[in-house]
Amino acid sequence: MLLLVFVFVRFSLASSVGQTEPAVDSWYVAAVYEHNVILNPEPRVPLSRLAALRHMQRNLDIYEEQDAQILVFPEDGLQGFNFSRSSISGYLETIPDPQQESWNPCTEPGEHNNTEVQDHI
Repeated sequence: MLLLVFVFVRFSLASSVGQTEPAVDSWYVAAVYEHNVILNPEPRVPLSRLAALRHMQRNLDIYEEQDAQILVFPEDGLQGFNFSRSSISGYLETIPDPQQESWNPCTEPGEHNNTEVQDHI
């Protein structure tokens, strides 16, 4: 199944970064995209972090072929499904509690372990 919807997003950089002077408007292409996810053939068998990253990268490569700066994909669109509690562990990433700290994986990629995919996307 292929679902592809492009949305053009326009906003003023001045309002997004708190500038008081007008800035040049920027355009972004956003897409909602779904493809037949490359699944782990043995989702109940635990993978190492490296093997899980390699698996997710195969799906990320497909998403990156879309010409969009903002991309929305299905919940299980990176890793697939049918995992057990133990077999999903290699795929999990750190998400800090926003009540405890302010963290941005794009600007502080080394702050937490296991955030490679957040940093990448």
